[in-house]
Amino acid sequence: MDLQHDQKREKSSGNVRFNVFETNSSGLDFIQQIQNLENPRLSTADQSQSSTISQTYILDRTDNLLLQQKRMSSDPELQKLNYKEIIFNEENLTTDTLQHHQFSQTATLVKHRLSTISQIYLPHGNEYHHQRKLPANSPDLSEHFLLNDDTVTDSSIDTDTLKSITDDDSINDYHFSTSSKHRLFIFEPIITGLIIFPILVLFWACGWNLILIMLNKWNSFSLTLHLVEIDNNGYNNYTWTSLIVPYFIAQFILLLTYLLQDSIYNFLKYKCKYWLLHSILLKFHILLLASTYIVQWEMMWTIWDQYSPQKWYFEILMSLTSLFALIVLNGHLCDLVCAPFLVSYDSVEYCIQFGCPLLTRQMSQWIINLINHFLYEYFVSILTIVAWRGFYNFLDKYLYPGNVDLSAGLCFLFGYILYFLLMYFQTYFEDLNIKYEFWAFVSINFPQFYHNIQHLLAFISCLLIWRGYWMIFDTYIYIFKEYHYTYLLLFIVSFLVMALLQTSSSINGPLSNMPDYFSFFPLYPNCYLTIMVMKYSKFFGRFGENTSL
Repeated sequence: MDLQHDQKREKSSGNVRFNVFETNSSGLDFIQQIQNLENPRLSTADQSQSSTISQTYILDRTDNLLLQQKRMSSDPELQKLNYKEIIFNEENLTTDTLQHHQFSQTATLVKHRLSTISQIYLPHGNEYHHQRKLPANSPDLSEHFLLNDDTVTDSSIDTDTLKSITDDDSINDYHFSTSSKHRLFIFEPIITGLIIFPILVLFWACGWNLILIMLNKWNSFSLTLHLVEIDNNGYNNYTWTSLIVPYFIAQFILLLTYLLQDSIYNFLKYKCKYWLLHSILLKFHILLLASTYIVQWEMMWTIWDQYSPQKWYFEILMSLTSLFALIVLNGHLCDLVCAPFLVSYDSVEYCIQFGCPLLTRQMSQWIINLINHFLYEYFVSILTIVAWRGFYNFLDKYLYPGNVDLSAGLCFLFGYILYFLLMYFQTYFEDLNIKYEFWAFVSINFPQFYHNIQHLLAFISCLLIWRGYWMIFDTYIYIFKEYHYTYLLLFIVSFLVMALLQTSSSINGPLSNMPDYFSFFPLYPNCYLTIMVMKYSKFFGRFGENTSL
């Protein structure tokens, strides 16, 4: 196509300069037309027109994009395509700048081995867009294989969110030295894994045991059943009603939070002017949602305990089946990963709206939220619970069940080794497809393969560390003679401590995540410590100076 008659504009976003050549239709139109030509149901002549087109987008750690476009066909029919071509240029670009340490991700727009269904022509395929809030560890957040106007502006969304949280007009006024960034990189996983995470597990363990005591009371059992009294002789199973009623009450509360999330967000964000009322309502929303998730998980876990075989091979088989079902449903295993890999900051931007990975077209936001609720809270949630339960029960039965200290110690040892390796080497793993030809081949042909391997290892790490702390708390926590007083006190205290640390929202499933401002951790992003340093630097009058830890 002759680009001399096109209108040229320059857009700047951070350190990137966009030279945009546009004609009548968007980048999605171009890609849609190319996909139409590649459709095997079309004529052979039409397919041959697109066989020589390929585009590669390389995303570096400073959000600079380089488009290397190859055209090897001068077919006049192909040149009739009207499209918007986005070219990302950077001055003085040399081969040396394309090294391993300068890149964090590679997004490649080439002809993938797509399924037959995905190649079928979609009449309005170029009108489907991502939701504004994606799960922070979702593959859709960092990789956009379809270009549209939204993807050009996506890089500014995280910056705008950070501006809102830090209450500043420009986050560029915070000057982090290289040594400060190195310290943030080192201390972020340590503070999250060794300080915040144990408090989070304590909250969940105490809440779980409180609900278990209430369940015992409902069924007229001993209040310490399954807490101290391990032998179930003399007791029947929990009634079906006592399990299913709390579960659907929890699901109804979750449904309301999904449907009303935008109204709650707008009220707290724009209409609630009183700081104290704003904080109280936000913390109450977090506590209500966290308690609801505990009820949901405990009821479903107990239902599986009572109404499924207890043989270890059956439980392991069910867990493995759940893993494969998650891959079939979502294409990835990132929903299995939780704290300590993902934490959050108590802000309206992170704590109210649920991440939604759906691509939609002209669909009501209420319908989108409803579909997202059923997708996550019924399908994904149940599969996740089954996966956790099988492996967790296997460890309870066969990892030194008679020695709590040794069993918990082994969980801590292997769990934390995996945790720190996966956290500190995320960038290295993401750069494998730049450094080695083999991993470039794997990333192009199997884009989620090595990510799912990392998700699986992160899930194992979460499982081990959660079990280690849970066993220690169940064994050694004893304050009052009545167990429910102890659990109620620690439930409240642990939540208040996390609320003071501004990270109580980390206890909430799909909301316990946020983007990474410095891209230290591309696969499991968070910037809790970065935000805290920014806010306290401003509090102590260091705003505009060289901000450091």
